[in-house]
Amino acid sequence: MAFSMYDACVPVCAQVMTTLDAILDKAHAQAAAHKLEESAFLQARLFPDMFTMARQVRQATDFARYAPGRLGGVALPDFPATDGADFAALKERVAGSLAFIRSVPAAAIEGTEDKDVVWMQGTNQRSMKGRAYLLHFCLPNLFFHATTAYDLLRHNGVELGKRDFMGTF
Repeated sequence: MAFSMYDACVPVCAQVMTTLDAILDKAHAQAAAHKLEESAFLQARLFPDMFTMARQVRQATDFARYAPGRLGGVALPDFPATDGADFAALKERVAGSLAFIRSVPAAAIEGTEDKDVVWMQGTNQRSMKGRAYLLHFCLPNLFFHATTAYDLLRHNGVELGKRDFMGTF
């Protein structure tokens, strides 16, 4: 069976966005039930020089959009920064990312294994072939930031388990 760039990209990114949405719901519900400020979860970080939980979600949504957008040659939607946001803003960002991911047609992504993907990272131009971009850059970054958001919530008392992270597939 041939490797499918679409199957390695869109369903995986969509699953992670669905998972983030569900764990944000649990965190929000727990904050409300225990009368905690949302910022207790949103501004949590593992170490002072690391991103906050809200920024981890932002990064995860960015990488989830970058993969299908850049591979498929589709303009990336612009979302405002949500680093100091509330749960509602983060959920809106996740929902917008999920809608975008699902809107990219399979035909736009299939066959992009050898496509030159070029993007700016800060002031530096980067480039990779499509398959390497997806498998060695976007997906690892997506999983890193989603896992870190999950871990921050779990560390701060949100009742989450592995099934919450894995989601449905």
